Amino acid sequence: MPFSRRAPISKNHFDPAAQRESVRLTNIYATPWHLPIDHRDQLAEPSEHLRLGRLKDYFVGSAAQLPRVLHRTDLPAGELGFQRWEHAELVNGARLWLFATPSGQIVVALSLDVNCELLQTIDLLEDCYYLDVRHGQERIEALAAVLAERRGGDISAGQSFFPERHQIAFGPTLPRRRCEDIIQRVIYRSDLPYRKEFSAIGYPPELNRRPETVAAVGPYVSVLGGQQDYLENSVFLSAVQAVASAARLREIRTAAYSAVETFRAGERTRHGTQERRRVLERLSDQLGDMELELSYSVEASADLGLLVPSLRVVGYHDALYEAMDLVAKAETVARMLRRLERAIHAELTAIESVERRADEDRRLRWTIAVGFVSTVAIPVGLVLAFFGINAREVNEEWSMFDSRYAAMYLLAGGLVAIGILVSTAFYFQQRRSMRLDDRDAVRPRSNGSQLR
Repeated sequence: MPFSRRAPISKNHFDPAAQRESVRLTNIYATPWHLPIDHRDQLAEPSEHLRLGRLKDYFVGSAAQLPRVLHRTDLPAGELGFQRWEHAELVNGARLWLFATPSGQIVVALSLDVNCELLQTIDLLEDCYYLDVRHGQERIEALAAVLAERRGGDISAGQSFFPERHQIAFGPTLPRRRCEDIIQRVIYRSDLPYRKEFSAIGYPPELNRRPETVAAVGPYVSVLGGQQDYLENSVFLSAVQAVASAARLREIRTAAYSAVETFRAGERTRHGTQERRRVLERLSDQLGDMELELSYSVEASADLGLLVPSLRVVGYHDALYEAMDLVAKAETVARMLRRLERAIHAELTAIESVERRADEDRRLRWTIAVGFVSTVAIPVGLVLAFFGINAREVNEEWSMFDSRYAAMYLLAGGLVAIGILVSTAFYFQQRRSMRLDDRDAVRPRSNGSQLR
């Protein structure tokens, strides 16, 4: 873990347990901030700040897929203040971390070294979880936002942290007789007894295999005791990744709901098929981005074993994802995106059908127009041709408007009138059909109360 003292190498252990004189509380918070791609060259490898021991090469080799350090700073312990916890003088070390995930999402971590027993930190955990911590007169969120902005982070979404967060309590070996009771009180941040059969605490087997070690994982708090320092640091990075994935998953779910609202709003409007198609194409593009983010920022990060082949680290990572229920939640969001994709595809298919019928109607109207022109031109041409021939019926002394030619004019005018009536009838019939098709194309179909 950060700023921990390296234990001396003993003859019996290549990496002995961390010899800590205090309890370390590491609080990890998701934020709405992002690091632009042109500032990511300043990110540092975690191994530059954390001792990762024999796992260092794996973390370095997979750095592009894991969180990296944007900034870290030590905080004067004497300037920290808390709301519930009344023993601020027992804090003998504090550090603020800024991490950036491969997607650019920024995660904040606050580590506190406290010179007391693990069971005495319950109120401090409560303060840290609800961000009732101040550095001088400044809230921790404001301090982290200032540091993130100085390092090029985009904090335009505001200073408030996301609700996704996790706390890890690192302590010495716990007494076996009271170990389970201490763990449940710390994880639930409540100094009360409990019934074991209703507990949601998980115990990763590999991290509890040795008699002197203990590890317990809850949805919001984890407790590790007697572990080696490089394992503590690996657990720290695993929790950062999990918190970032949880926040990203919620963002994707929120974006999916926004897309559904846009989809429904488009169905309720009276826009034409072209405008409706543009809206659906934008939604389809957004949906592709959401599916990509879900795959690479949430689902891929669930399998740490492909990057760091360590049974204990992978055991903790899997237990944490299970406690936070991230895999099941990701599958739920994936199903939401797939169904929205099918709904958009069905809507586009319906619009394409309407547009094909409109094209056919347009071709038919042109055919009718050409026919109408022919209908008008042919009778007029016959009349003009009649007066141009040298025949007995054409008397040069009679005007072409003479009443003797009325029958011929009536016949020609009747043909023209019939053509006009037929063309007009077809035109209005097709316009009515197009309006009905447009109405069908935007008819609400996704409202649950109108399902057919």
